[in-house]
Amino acid sequence: MNEIQLPITALYGGLLVLMSVFVANRVLWARLRGDKVPDWKEATNLRIQANFSENVPLALVMLLALEVGNLPAFWIHSFGGALFLSRFLHAWGMSRDPGATYGRLIGAQGTFLLMSIMGMTGVMMFILPRL
Repeated sequence: MNEIQLPITALYGGLLVLMSVFVANRVLWARLRGDKVPDWKEATNLRIQANFSENVPLALVMLLALEVGNLPAFWIHSFGGALFLSRFLHAWGMSRDPGATYGRLIGAQGTFLLMSIMGMTGVMMFILPRL
């Protein structure tokens, strides 16, 4: 039986799981200290967590598919690092101000762009060998 090893996806999956726990704890912290944090903080933390939960699982599945498909390690690291950085910037930008911030914009759009690139890469990996 062939053993599949996914050290790169495991690295970024692990980092993003830790970030997810951190983001979830920020929601809890805002709820527990509601009288000592600005009114917008709890709702913003919930939006950060919801956006993270919507996008990161799908992006990690795509990263996993690309690694299993033998995309060079450089690209897996590039995509994983960009995903981590994008999610960090989004959370950081939103946590600083309830309105539009550059961190929020770059993080959200970076995630969408990255997911699009990974999706197109997966499609091309399927199509090209069949041509």
